[in-house]
Amino acid sequence: MSEERKPVVAPANVGALAQFVRTLRLVWRLFNDARVPGFPKLIIPAAILYVISPIDLVPDLALGLGQLDDLGVVALAIALFIETCPRALVEEHRRALATDDAPPTSDENVIEGSARRIPDDETRG
Repeated sequence: MSEERKPVVAPANVGALAQFVRTLRLVWRLFNDARVPGFPKLIIPAAILYVISPIDLVPDLALGLGQLDDLGVVALAIALFIETCPRALVEEHRRALATDDAPPTSDENVIEGSARRIPDDETRG
């Protein structure tokens, strides 16, 4: 067990909403990856089924508390899904997402040049 596991939550310098979107993108990529086994892929639909089902651990009659258990189930399902996916695939998709989000670091797409304005009377000549 010498392999260090990275936390699901990113460093504090990333905004909560940006981290949430990044985590959802990671879940989407892993869910659509054919290399991820079937069992982890059952976790997300099971959580969605729980949220839309009329049976709840905490009844929705209590304003706020009824929705809080749904939110907790979804958060737990996302964390459990990521943890049960193969570690190498999770890291591969995290790296791909990091390079997708990163601003360009080199000027490889920049073409240096110069321009010269030609007056209209020189072009008719």
